[in-house]
Amino acid sequence: SKFDGVVARSGMRILFQTTNTGDRYKSASEEKLEEKERSGGGTVKKSSKPLTTKSSKEGGVEVLVEKTTDGSIRVRARRCNLDHKTIVKEMSEGVIVKSLSRAIDAWVKAKGALS
Repeated sequence: SKFDGVVARSGMRILFQTTNTGDRYKSASEEKLEEKERSGGGTVKKSSKPLTTKSSKEGGVEVLVEKTTDGSIRVRARRCNLDHKTIVKEMSEGVIVKSLSRAIDAWVKAKGALS
């Protein structure tokens, strides 16, 4: 909207797929509990119900291309598809943003060569 300085906006979401990798990681509290058990630090009360770490949302990156009210082009990338159990995949996000940056640079150079 013109309220946020944007005349036109288009975008897409890149959603991470579920893998079995995330299930193998333990939380910091789970690791401390295991360490305490290994070192013989007394009896450790075990929970009667299993810990579920599976997230219904795996995260993703939303990419928005906006034409601002002053006529310039703005590209934004932000995290999406998250909930409180989602493990943030910073390396994957970084790869996406770097690839996007290279593509934008190539597009700007090509557009400049056409002008």
